[in-house]
Amino acid sequence: MSKSILIVDDDKRLRELLEDYLSEKKYKIFLCEDFADAEEILEYFVFDLIIVDRMMPSGDGIDLIKTVKDKSNTPVILLTAMGETESRIAGLKIGADDYLSKPFEPEELYLRIQKLLALFKNDAVDNKSFIFGDFVFNITTLQLKKNSKIVYLTEGENKLLLTLINKNNAIVLREELAESDYDESELRKVDVQVTRLRQKIEENPKQPRFIKTIRGKGYKLICNAI
Repeated sequence: MSKSILIVDDDKRLRELLEDYLSEKKYKIFLCEDFADAEEILEYFVFDLIIVDRMMPSGDGIDLIKTVKDKSNTPVILLTAMGETESRIAGLKIGADDYLSKPFEPEELYLRIQKLLALFKNDAVDNKSFIFGDFVFNITTLQLKKNSKIVYLTEGENKLLLTLINKNNAIVLREELAESDYDESELRKVDVQVTRLRQKIEENPKQPRFIKTIRGKGYKLICNAI
């Protein structure tokens, strides 16, 4: 399966150059010209890797990196102007996984992408695992781990988590999670189950990072395949 990469940069020429070059390398490329567009697309899609410029008219790339890292472990490459040492350090401190100074050769970026994707893949147990934050969930063994330690889940919690993961970051209707589509008591059971699962995986269950409530519809889990 092709890896998906999000490129966030206000330089149209650079975006198009990288899109052409990396598409030839069999990556699926998505482009954003400002941070507002990037934040919106990140609400609905998860990427295998993100490339983000540090400074643009629409804001600071550091803020976008923090948003990404608060939700997932997606690798991020920070682009900075030549000689911006402080920018690189700030980016690495907030969670950027690598950086590249402009101007650069597309081949160098490609090599750094390959290295990062291989590194993150090697952290996985197998290709049937999914990550969110410090958690890894294996859909074959139905085992959840946090920093290599097993987190106990009930049968119902396992089923709920598996359903959310199988939807690939899409919204799952409450009715889909309930045993009976039209039974209000079953829908309430779903809400209770979600609350209990959040208590096990969320640092602050009242402000969840991973299991998001989509008002009037249902829930979605923010995760990455590894």
